[in-house]
Amino acid sequence: MTRYILTLILLSFIQITNLNAAVSVIGDTDAATCYNHAKLGYSSRSSIKICLNTLSERPTTEKIILATRVNLGIIYNNGLKPNLALEQFNLALSSDSERAEIFLNQGNSLFLLKDFTGALEKYEDSLEYNIDDISAVYYNKGLVYEKMGNTDQAILFYNKAVSINPDLMSRFDNRIRLDKS
Repeated sequence: MTRYILTLILLSFIQITNLNAAVSVIGDTDAATCYNHAKLGYSSRSSIKICLNTLSERPTTEKIILATRVNLGIIYNNGLKPNLALEQFNLALSSDSERAEIFLNQGNSLFLLKDFTGALEKYEDSLEYNIDDISAVYYNKGLVYEKMGNTDQAILFYNKAVSINPDLMSRFDNRIRLDKS
């Protein structure tokens, strides 16, 4: 019972940020910079411009274009522009190799739009396509269930996420420290 109460207290301090899956681009190019900005959580106009420059450059490989679309979508989500993000993710869906990451990020867009059922469906799709970071999916599902008021399911998925990736516990710890100050 004590553990349940502590978990509920922990949930009340959670920082509502989704985990995303940026698509790697290696090198010293705008595409690589776009990737790094997505990975680091940037949302500025300059980040968007860098990604758009990559998309307008020719010749660029199809793989770089698709990766840049996913990373641009993440940057749009970071800037709370989920509709623009969904446009980029939908354009990138022609890539079978990145579908799991695209579905995870589409779920994040739907979460921002408060389409919680749609978000859960996309998170499930990312699992079906064997996403590398399963803990991100479980963490995000926990956020959805928390927003839907289903505390038991939220706790279940947060616990699954932390059991796979104990580093996620720092997200909870940091939020508690912020709320105490």
